[in-house]
Amino acid sequence: MDYYGVPRRILRGARQLVYPRRCPFCDRVLGSVPVCPDCAAELEELRRKPGMRLDASQHYLGELTGAAAPFRYEGCVRRGILHTKYHAAPWAAVELGLWLAKLAFGSEMHMAGAEPVPELVEGMSLGYDCIVPVPASGRARGYNVPQLMAVPLARALGIPLYPKALGRTRAKRHQAGLPFEQRLANVAGAFRVTDTELVEGRKVLLVDDVITTGATAAACTQALLAAGAESVFAIALATVEFEMFPARDQPLQENEPEF
Repeated sequence: MDYYGVPRRILRGARQLVYPRRCPFCDRVLGSVPVCPDCAAELEELRRKPGMRLDASQHYLGELTGAAAPFRYEGCVRRGILHTKYHAAPWAAVELGLWLAKLAFGSEMHMAGAEPVPELVEGMSLGYDCIVPVPASGRARGYNVPQLMAVPLARALGIPLYPKALGRTRAKRHQAGLPFEQRLANVAGAFRVTDTELVEGRKVLLVDDVITTGATAAACTQALLAAGAESVFAIALATVEFEMFPARDQPLQENEPEF
């Protein structure tokens, strides 16, 4: 069923009578207010300007054609992503995807009752053929954050979302705290394409919540290209910024929950 179709929007509208819409970054009740006034200034401060593209000298991009993220993984952005991951808040993942559609692709939002809906960005479908989210690292959460973030993107770009195109060949250790060399080993061969017809000959937009070193996105890209994808570009809401690429044996602490 279409996420933005009338039946599901009616159900969400009824739910909001009991559980009003909240800010994904600070959890303030927003209702029909489009943007949280408490977070607006900090979000602007955390924007990566003037460009959002990741520098290959600071991240491992592998065979990606490129990667981008509109925010630094700090402050309320970091808290919002962690809240989405660890506090059973799938609705917040969709809200984060709205920010990604707006800042990375220029989608305008209109309020349908108390729900923001992304507008189609004309011409964006020329750059990409489909959207593929990075698979969830496990089943404990019950939902995949990148997949839900990709829902507004698919509507804004007017291209199909293939939530199950990528799967995991095996469980992996959590990346938090691992040095770069171990991160690469941790994700090497960890992904596979479940149906080559979905990606063969297509320009893929790969979606994740955070790009740290780039090891996970690069491993997903390797699997997609091996299955016949024409190209892969990665997009995330936020990235960890390094002054220079970290040493291969340097432990990286960026995902530990702090509430």
